[in-house]
Amino acid sequence: MSPRSGRPQRAAFVALLFAAAAAGAEAPAPDLAAAGLDGSAITVVPTASGASVPAEASKSTPRPGEKADASDADDPESQAEVDKGAAELEAVRRAEEKAGLLPQAPGAGPRDGLTIGLDSWDPLARDLAAAQGTSIDGAPLADPAPSGSTQLRLPELAGIAEDELRAKYDIPVELNDAVVAYIRFFQTDARVHFTKWLGRSTRFMPLMRDILEKQGLPLDLVYLSMIESGFSSYAYSFAKAAGLWQFVVGTSRRYGLHTDFWVDERRDPVKATFAASRYLTDLKNRFHGDWYLAWAGYNAGEGKVDRAIRRESTRDFWRMMSKGRTLRAETKHYVPKLIAAALIAKHPERFGFKVDYADPWDVDEVFIPDATDLHVIAKTAGLTIDQLRDLNPELRRFCTPPGGWTLRLPKGSKDAFRAEFEKLDAGERLSFTEHRVERGEPLSKIARAYGVTEAAILRTNGIRSYRQVKVGRVLVIPMKQSRRGLLAGNQLEDRRTPRLQGRVASKTVAPASAVRVQSDERRQTYVVKAGDTLWTIAQRFSTTVDQLKRLNNLTGRRAHELQVGQRLAVKDSES
Repeated sequence: MSPRSGRPQRAAFVALLFAAAAAGAEAPAPDLAAAGLDGSAITVVPTASGASVPAEASKSTPRPGEKADASDADDPESQAEVDKGAAELEAVRRAEEKAGLLPQAPGAGPRDGLTIGLDSWDPLARDLAAAQGTSIDGAPLADPAPSGSTQLRLPELAGIAEDELRAKYDIPVELNDAVVAYIRFFQTDARVHFTKWLGRSTRFMPLMRDILEKQGLPLDLVYLSMIESGFSSYAYSFAKAAGLWQFVVGTSRRYGLHTDFWVDERRDPVKATFAASRYLTDLKNRFHGDWYLAWAGYNAGEGKVDRAIRRESTRDFWRMMSKGRTLRAETKHYVPKLIAAALIAKHPERFGFKVDYADPWDVDEVFIPDATDLHVIAKTAGLTIDQLRDLNPELRRFCTPPGGWTLRLPKGSKDAFRAEFEKLDAGERLSFTEHRVERGEPLSKIARAYGVTEAAILRTNGIRSYRQVKVGRVLVIPMKQSRRGLLAGNQLEDRRTPRLQGRVASKTVAPASAVRVQSDERRQTYVVKAGDTLWTIAQRFSTTVDQLKRLNNLTGRRAHELQVGQRLAVKDSES
């Protein structure tokens, strides 16, 4: 049989496959076509099902809010907010997948089974892709609708001339089917989330626009933050980007943002906006003032856009989006998504949104000289801990960082706070001191000197291994038990001995000889360290294992499985 005579049979086979897929699907695919005034349908740009799934979509990604290393997680109160932000971004991403605006994982769609075992070069695979209206890389076969033809399909913009509409923005606004597809997405699948984004917008937009204006940038670039984070300081993506402007750590460091055990400045509204302004300025200059390419570079990285320009021999973003194979679907949709968000945000009522807007973010700044418990600060300022964290989202721990930190409080409260804060003595406001490690000082010796556990010191300093405690390193030592955060529960031993308690504000450590076993009115007690057994403890205190079992009522498994931090009675004080 000649190749030409086989094409009708292949076409018939393709039709049969589609019929079988339609009959076997549990539910119809979401209809993203939006009917216009003239009854015509809006083309969804691009579709991403079946054989067109890019390779990137098949890679496994972390769960929402999950970080690569559990030891890097924030304190529970802060991490809970990060998890909420991550869940929101993930819900929107999944809605985009469901709506066909982003690629789904292989096997997620009802038509995916059609391409099993077919390579992209196979003629049948090409016929299937063409029948679904996409090229092999998942891009639509047709260019987006030209500017100006789509306005008639948007009854929400009736009565506004195109020139008048564009005059309302200082960023380029293109009206085409891809933009309309995202407008309909925000009105339907993502309506609940987008309404939240609109409500938060007034909280940060005045601050952001002020910074953008000082940097000589278009004020409407605030909508880039809207589609990146939904104006949430705690937003965290599956790509490990964080904050209002969704910086990854590498890029954030290039633009002066600091991320460590104590703080994540990507979540600082002011510092992150300045960093984003500098980054966007660099992208604008790199792509010769083309904001569409600059936005694509913000999403994918400037190097990716440079490769797309070289490989596809064009600097026209819309051509890259429609027929290019270099940029991922997420990047291709980034620009129309931003334009759609900007169009709705300036005309929410026209698009059917009723919004309860938040109050603007207006703060005073006050310097806290030492590491201080946030609960102490909140109580002194007359705030709840949630209100204080909301004003200072960059703080990852339950205290301010050692060495001092500039804290934000509600506007007009700075002077009253200072007056109350100065009334606190050192013991009330300081929870930590510092110790410089000297030769011959293992961590166990330092922990005993201060009356805390080794685990508490390791966690407070973000240290993962005892080997990291080296001569010359300055350690932050927790000085009192906290009911929340890192040092909750039994992570701390009793406070320091009376000799040490009188030196809470000191930056030096007492000699190891000052360590004493803590005692109460009737018994001497000892807190179990790593590696301890009943036999080693008995030898240390000149007693017997049986005596330790009797004093502590240890039987069965409890006698063999001691826990670090567990308190044991070692002697009756009368004996």
